[in-house]
Parts: sequence; C-alpha cells; structure tokens
Amino acid sequence: MNSEESVFVSKALENVEKAQKYWRVRRIVLMLLLFAATLWVAFQPTPAVSPVQLFILTVLALAVCTTRIVSLVNKNTISVLRAIADLQRR
Repeated sequence: MNSEESVFVSKALENVEKAQKYWRVRRIVLMLLLFAATLWVAFQPTPAVSPVQLFILTVLALAVCTTRIVSLVNKNTISVLRAIADLQRR
C-alpha cells in the first residue's frame, strides 16, 4: 500500500472508533430511557395503557434496535479496517 492508502485507512479507523464510542453511550442512554418508560407504564394508576404510552414505548424500542444495528455495523467496520491495517504492516 502507498502512503495515501495508509493515511486513509488510519483516518477511517479513528473515525469509526469515535463513532462506536458515541453510539455505545447513546445505546446506554436509550436503554435507560426505555427502562424508565416501561416502569412508568407499569406503575401508572390507570389500568389501561393509553395510545400515547404505547407510542412512546414503540419509538424507544425502535431507537434501541436502530442503535444496536448501527453499533454492530461500526464494530464490523472496525474489524475490516484493522485487518486492512494489519495487511499494510506486513
């Protein structure tokens, strides 16, 4: 590999590692929000779940799923970039 490719791979690896840290924090926050919303729905004085409560839980669950998928994509991207960087060192 030439120096331009080396610089590109190292910058890409740094950017993906930063993104992974950001998404990890975001996933933790969303999980806490989902947990809090679930407790809120479970301990409401009204016996029935309102459509607003159901909507909030659905949106939070979708956000958690999306964050999880993006986190896995970032993890796999880091693996590929590290493999390319290891090939470059040889």
